[in-house]
Amino acid sequence: MNKSLLTVAIRYEQDVVIARQRARQIAALLGFEGQDQTRIATAVSEIVRNAFRYAKGGRVEFTLEGQSAPQLLLMRIHDQGPGIPDLAHVMSGNYRSSTGMGMGILGAHRLMDQVEIKSSSSGTDVLLKMILPARAPFVDTPAFNQIVRELTSKAPAGALEEVQEQNRELVRTLAELRERQSELLHLNRELEDTNRGVVALYAELDEKADHLRRADETKSRFLST
Repeated sequence: MNKSLLTVAIRYEQDVVIARQRARQIAALLGFEGQDQTRIATAVSEIVRNAFRYAKGGRVEFTLEGQSAPQLLLMRIHDQGPGIPDLAHVMSGNYRSSTGMGMGILGAHRLMDQVEIKSSSSGTDVLLKMILPARAPFVDTPAFNQIVRELTSKAPAGALEEVQEQNRELVRTLAELRERQSELLHLNRELEDTNRGVVALYAELDEKADHLRRADETKSRFLST
């Protein structure tokens, strides 16, 4: 059973920013960590931007699915535009468009756990799915109602604040990347040390085997004599 968290109408360009902000707010309230909040907000904004640019509007619906763990965050972006021509070609990654159409879909597909797309001449429906983190608390009815109240009472920030937040997201992402690069460098050094140790061990074993072989030859010659 799906429970509706929030619906955002896409009529103006600023609604793309609002949809991104709301996606991040909802992800945070559901227990997603910072990196996943950015992934969710980015995927939603990419699809919503497509709906505004190519279909002149639509809506995005945020819902929660599941009466038991694991629960799912569903984000459905719907428009009544002309549809996506060559959808299969777009999803294959081989489609090239001078307008950039298709890039947002592919980007969202990489960021989400699952993406479902239905498109026809009467409109397009994109469903984005993310599994709630295992360490996040289960969202029961009281918790769900509290989330809805917080979303209702918290107005989205302006475009400047969103740009600042995106800059902070970029800084955090770069910091995480540097940290992972440092960890990778440390692991590579440990691996090199381990490899050197293994090489030295094999050399020692070869030396001992050679000593045993010579001792066996000496014994054989002695017994023969």
